[in-house]
Amino acid sequence: MEIKNHMEVVVSDVVEQELKKIDEEWAKDERCKLDVMALILNRLPARYVVTGKGWIMTKIKETEVQFQADILREMVKAIKIVKNNPR
Repeated sequence: MEIKNHMEVVVSDVVEQELKKIDEEWAKDERCKLDVMALILNRLPARYVVTGKGWIMTKIKETEVQFQADILREMVKAIKIVKNNPR
C-alpha cells in the first residue's frame, strides 16, 4: 500500500490544461508551473488516499462544481502571485 495526496494529481492536471489556455509560452516554464501548483496545494485541503475505495471516493468528489471552482479560484490567485514575483 502507498499513501498518496490525490489533490496533487488533480491540481497538476488542472494547471497543465488551464495554463495552455491562458499563455502557451508561460505554460512551458516548468518552474512557474511548479510554483503555481505549490501555492494552490498550500491553500486547498489535502485528499490523502490509501485504498482503491478512497481513490474512487476522491474521484467522485472531483466531479462536484465547487471542487473545480475552488481549484480554479486558487489557480488565478497563484498565477497573479507568480507573475508579480518571478524568479
